[in-house]
Amino acid sequence: MQALSRIDWIRLWALALAWAILPALPALFSGGFIGHGGTDLYPSVWGMWAFADVQPGLPSWTSQLAAPDGMGFVYSSPIHGWAAWPLLPILGLTGTWNLLLLASRAGGVFAAHWAARAWGLKPNGALMAATVYGCSPFFHGYAVEGIVEGQTSWALPLWLGFLALGKHRKAGISFAVTVIGSWYMAATACILAAMMPRKAWRSTLVGLCLASPFLWTFLTAFPERELLDPSVRRMMGTQIGLWTPGLAEGLNPFAQSAWIGFAVFALAASQALRFPRYVVAALAFWLLSLGIPALYDLPLFSSLRFPYRLHAGTLVFLAFLAGFAVQDRRRGLLLVPLVLLEGLLLSPIEPILPHAEDKQPDVYRDIGGESLLDIPGPFARAPGLHNPSRPRARWFLYGQVEHGMSTPWVPDFNSVGATGIEAPGLLEIRKLDPHWPGPLPETIQVPSFIDHVVLHQKLLGNKASAAHQLLLEDGWKVKQEDNEMRRRYRR
Repeated sequence: MQALSRIDWIRLWALALAWAILPALPALFSGGFIGHGGTDLYPSVWGMWAFADVQPGLPSWTSQLAAPDGMGFVYSSPIHGWAAWPLLPILGLTGTWNLLLLASRAGGVFAAHWAARAWGLKPNGALMAATVYGCSPFFHGYAVEGIVEGQTSWALPLWLGFLALGKHRKAGISFAVTVIGSWYMAATACILAAMMPRKAWRSTLVGLCLASPFLWTFLTAFPERELLDPSVRRMMGTQIGLWTPGLAEGLNPFAQSAWIGFAVFALAASQALRFPRYVVAALAFWLLSLGIPALYDLPLFSSLRFPYRLHAGTLVFLAFLAGFAVQDRRRGLLLVPLVLLEGLLLSPIEPILPHAEDKQPDVYRDIGGESLLDIPGPFARAPGLHNPSRPRARWFLYGQVEHGMSTPWVPDFNSVGATGIEAPGLLEIRKLDPHWPGPLPETIQVPSFIDHVVLHQKLLGNKASAAHQLLLEDGWKVKQEDNEMRRRYRR
């Protein structure tokens, strides 16, 4: 692999920094978190804080949830948690989250470019491969939603690059990083390994052994995982049909996408006769990403809840094919901005990264105790179904960063978390939720270990006054109110 020229380095750095920073500029100027607060952002931010600050290491249990006993929990990307550990005291939670997201976006471009060079592409072809893979709407959607595990796009190309160079020890370490960084990138890597010669399997075995503590921690933390209904899994697969571009659609927090693009498709198709096996492999990953029920009845595949995330494997082969298509063309580099802009402007993912509030309400300040109950709390919905309680994670999860107390609520984490372990009395309190179909409870009894209750009156709507009265009858007194219609109670 020959060294890059100065102009090649400039092009690579320009692409990586532009991709990392420009779509995020409005969010950075806002001063909040990069990502949409209505989906996975606040659980991801809370998880990073709980993993890196409250219980550093590789915990499989947290006392911050399901008070007073706690519950099993594993952060979906320990790589991010470990990276955050030295940064939190310096940059704070907002700065750490945003820096790691930007670094991951740039890292995906650099790693894809390096892997493409290792597999024999020339500088121009490698730049195209880095654009197709690292700058794809697929990974952009992870940043929009705030899905932390989807941001380790750089790990998979590292493994592939070391494999191409014959550095099996480093490939094994990179495979372990891929597994620890993202469950779905691990699944993608395992399928890729099955497509390769046997000599590539050594790094897979080494990587799985190195990552075994994480795998064991995950399996023991969530022993009650349930299989998804096939119809729900199909909803979480790659969708076929017409779409509305994210640019025209406005804010779209649910950024599930396996969009390819016309330019990338044409470039890859032009190499079909030259690399037929790679075309077949790309098609195989695309079929896997559809979430076809019969296929996902098989062992191992049945544990995958979001088939569209296997699209990362499709991108690997598309990047390779598109890179070869342009590397010997005199004006091949002109297609790089075309691919980039087409993905930003025509894909169903909004091109500008949204931002979410990072300020804590006054009602959480200067209080102490062991446990705090936010009303209303979360409720479970199957993946793929709209869950109006997701934005509440800003309060019952992210609020812990300010007050530090545990919550009795049990988040379902897309139906992966534990069920049936909530404290007695919470079922009646759950009936105060505006989305509860039944009548209001006649009385409520807040568990005795709760030190504070925060009533979110805007979220409760027309049930707010009834909830307030029931708390008073249970012996609670208002201690503080804020201008956002929140009340804090204490016995």
